[in-house]
Amino acid sequence: MEFIESVKDFFEKPPKHKLEVGDLVTCTCHGGIAIVVEMFDNPGSAERLQMNMARIWWINQTYKDQERSWLHTIGRLNKYGEHWPE
Repeated sequence: MEFIESVKDFFEKPPKHKLEVGDLVTCTCHGGIAIVVEMFDNPGSAERLQMNMARIWWINQTYKDQERSWLHTIGRLNKYGEHWPE
């Protein structure tokens, strides 16, 4: 059930945030440190949906077999060294 709920979250309206491609981030669910590679909250074309999703690449993985490239909800990401409300 948890997986289905998290995928559903990608299709919610993206929250207001300060994230940009290239930012170092942490998250409230996995820990670790990642870099933002792509944002899906402002698609720029009619063919793509506005999504609550960012593609990140884990620099410091939380567990050994964790994939480096990851899709993550924007609302649970925080800029590294800074905490901002969801």
